[in-house]
Amino acid sequence: MPPVTRTVRLNELVKRALSVIIEREFTHATLGWVTISRAVVSKDLQHARVFFTALGSDGDEARALRTLRHAQPFIRSKLAHAVRLRYTPELLFEVDRELKNALKIDQLIQQLHNQPAARESDGQAGEQTATG
Repeated sequence: MPPVTRTVRLNELVKRALSVIIEREFTHATLGWVTISRAVVSKDLQHARVFFTALGSDGDEARALRTLRHAQPFIRSKLAHAVRLRYTPELLFEVDRELKNALKIDQLIQQLHNQPAARESDGQAGEQTATG
């Protein structure tokens, strides 16, 4: 197993700290059901791209994104107290589309997988009608 790099540990540390901050500081009425899925801190520690998922519709995701971006200075100050770093990175919030894309791909694969069976049964039914 390869050793865990400092960057990977830092990304995980920031992700966990942000998850706790959001859970403690925001109500579900204000932000919705948001989960921090990953954080990617730049090598110079100046920026961190924070990916999140929001339960609900695309409108709920957009509202959560607006709220997080608006509250970024507040969240960043809480992060500075929670995690001791030389620099507290500027937080760039983004909706994590990976899960939705994976579900969409899985759904397409299932449709393709079920499609040949439907064609075979249609072909057999057509043969039985023609011969019967």
